Amino acid sequence: MPSYGDKNDDDCVDRTLSSSSTTTKTTTPKPPLQPPVVSDDIPPVPLSSTYQPSVTVSIFITWILPVLVIALLTRFAVDPEATFVNPSKSSSRPITIDFSQKPVDVVAPAPSAQPTTTTTKTEDQPALAVQRPKKKNTPPPTLIADKPTGYIEIVQAIQRRRLDFETTDTGPMEGHVIKEEAKEKPKVQEPPRGASSDPVRNQLKATIDELRREHQQDPTNLLKLMEFADALRMYDVQYHDGGTAQQECITSYQKAIDLALHDKKSKLDRGMETNRNLHGTVDVAEELVMDYSARSIDGILCTLYTALGKVYFMANMFEKAIESYSQALQIEPLYLDAMSARGSSRIIVGDYEGAGQDFTICIENDVAGRFLDVYTGLARVLQAKESAVPQGWEPMIDTLQNRMIPALQSQYNNPSATQQTRNMISNTLNRLYHVLFLYHDVKTKEVEQAWHYLTLSYQHKMSILPAWNAGMEAQKIAATKQIFHRGFWPPNVGSLSKVPIFIIGFVRSGSTLLERVLDAHPQIVGTGENSVFNGRLDEIRNKIVETSMNGDAAALVNVIESLADGVVDEMKQRWEMVASAEDRAANEGNPERYVDKMLTNYYNVGFIHMLFPNALILHVAREPMDTIFSAYKHEFPPGPLDYTSEFAGLAELYRGYRDLMEHWDRELPGRVTHVRYEDLVHDMPGVAKQIIAATGLEWDESVLDFHKKKHAVNTLSTTQVRKGIYKDSLQAWRRYESQLSPLVELIGERTVYDLKTSLPGYVPTSSMLDGDKDDDRAESNDADNKAQESTFTEQDRTHEEL
Repeated sequence: MPSYGDKNDDDCVDRTLSSSSTTTKTTTPKPPLQPPVVSDDIPPVPLSSTYQPSVTVSIFITWILPVLVIALLTRFAVDPEATFVNPSKSSSRPITIDFSQKPVDVVAPAPSAQPTTTTTKTEDQPALAVQRPKKKNTPPPTLIADKPTGYIEIVQAIQRRRLDFETTDTGPMEGHVIKEEAKEKPKVQEPPRGASSDPVRNQLKATIDELRREHQQDPTNLLKLMEFADALRMYDVQYHDGGTAQQECITSYQKAIDLALHDKKSKLDRGMETNRNLHGTVDVAEELVMDYSARSIDGILCTLYTALGKVYFMANMFEKAIESYSQALQIEPLYLDAMSARGSSRIIVGDYEGAGQDFTICIENDVAGRFLDVYTGLARVLQAKESAVPQGWEPMIDTLQNRMIPALQSQYNNPSATQQTRNMISNTLNRLYHVLFLYHDVKTKEVEQAWHYLTLSYQHKMSILPAWNAGMEAQKIAATKQIFHRGFWPPNVGSLSKVPIFIIGFVRSGSTLLERVLDAHPQIVGTGENSVFNGRLDEIRNKIVETSMNGDAAALVNVIESLADGVVDEMKQRWEMVASAEDRAANEGNPERYVDKMLTNYYNVGFIHMLFPNALILHVAREPMDTIFSAYKHEFPPGPLDYTSEFAGLAELYRGYRDLMEHWDRELPGRVTHVRYEDLVHDMPGVAKQIIAATGLEWDESVLDFHKKKHAVNTLSTTQVRKGIYKDSLQAWRRYESQLSPLVELIGERTVYDLKTSLPGYVPTSSMLDGDKDDDRAESNDADNKAQESTFTEQDRTHEEL
């Protein structure tokens, strides 16, 4: 923490800061800076009291050294396990499901009380060959197919196909000349855009910069433009930094589409076929496994429209994504990559009938088994609205149980199968068994069967992951607590802005409901899961350290406020990019507040307070075991949350979260505003009014109709936010209480969370204080009665939670 002298104090007041925008901003005059706190023995005084610290140590000891340590300890919270692997140097041989094999008789073992990361061999089922890497995480395996569908798998395919330029032969396409390049092309050394401490990220940025320059030198080269657009999309997939690459990526794909359409028109004018590929065949649906240079112009257009749709999807522009996928399907009705992706987007906008139709078509036509994620998608549709799929659950479940899973298990048990093959099969069996869990959890309500399949699912999942690094999370929490303590934050530093609203908490705690309530206000907008602040945190840390090294306190203060302005400007720019005309009309012009929801930012409250000491931080909390079980039973995208699928990792993550939240309350008393999910459910009007009051805005009655607002949300709670308030999820974990008993023991005293909603002026209703908790437990034990008594129809309900 820097020391501040009288010479610099005047420079810190009434100053003009530059930001990323073109306009000049003038800050409101502030009181003179106070000296920093450097004593290790700091009494627990409230923030509102007068505090007069003294300067006794140097800038290095009190500011630079702690921030440098933070930069090391908190990188995982910004870009957890971000990697850039060049799969072109590894085997990419596709694995297909051979349904002609006679499946072996496989009888799964009885469900264990706690799914484990290893299994033992029984008479009926061979044990999983668990071979964990000791140091490095196994890269996410591709599907059992020769064409992946998930985003991580698509990224791998892009890398395999496009980014190894020096070994890839890309022949010319009709109408576009590819210039012959020298064998030893020198790399242009240029600093990557934006400061980053991640060398892999910097490498990818440098690659993007080089591709950008090549495109600018030869703007009509379609293949080079596609390489550039693909690299931008890869960056957006790997690094959730608020979508900094999305606009340029969208523009690049649109330019490529224009070039391809021009090429198609040229061919048609000359009476040439546009659907015949370089191999001389006409099968656009199968071209998705070919290199770009070998595809027909129709295949190229299908590729581009599908890729553009996926960028729109990542940018939360779901209507545009659906439109782009549909354009690909107009060219080739069975282009299943676009079909499956459109189904996922249709779920998010609430078109369950359309989504069910898309997924069903994929299942019926995907002979090669390339798009196995559609089974998960169809299960989500059935879970949200069973009537949307006329044939219901049974045909899919029959296919999985009697055809898909036995065939995969046969390949898995084949003695000649390599470990790589088994890992890929386990990746698929993980998801297919999870579909069977959903079926029994939601449809049949057979708890034992549901837990049985969840156990099998997670046995396969954990068999291909490194063992949980016990103690690492606790060390990270302890280090954060040691660095961020009262006195770390100098007074009168940071932006005065109240524009950002931060939502933090543990996963599956009700954050989507809270965000939708805020977003329903005409002057507040939610920006989804892609946190602008979190995406810039690496740059923020590095810039603070760099400026601190110069020893200029006034410059550091200016830098911090400038960084805060940059976050706000980017939030506004992102909304300008993704907002539809309907959104703009609903928000009556420019919004006053932007919701930044990144639950894991509970690690980063110290940084949030440093940049935005006046911004509202909302911590949504829920009954511990409801939260933990919901996190356990849901499948998250590959990444840091993988270990919520095993008891040991989940318990340590949750205990660390609770420890850190208590730390912030001690060191920054009153800084974080707590909102209990149960209060939202039982007393929506009372809680919502005080939430809006806490933002500093006037109350608007439309907030209570949040579930009617046409706004797409891409989270695991997508299907829930379209309903009103309901109590199905309260105490839902008790259905599996006996199976969860080992997890309860690991959580220990943290299974109780005596936290009150701390919104100023909020008083819990008498029903919450007296009887609703007991009522909730009774209701959760009788799901059938619950369904009959609810005002919502069965087709709209689910056992998932907001």
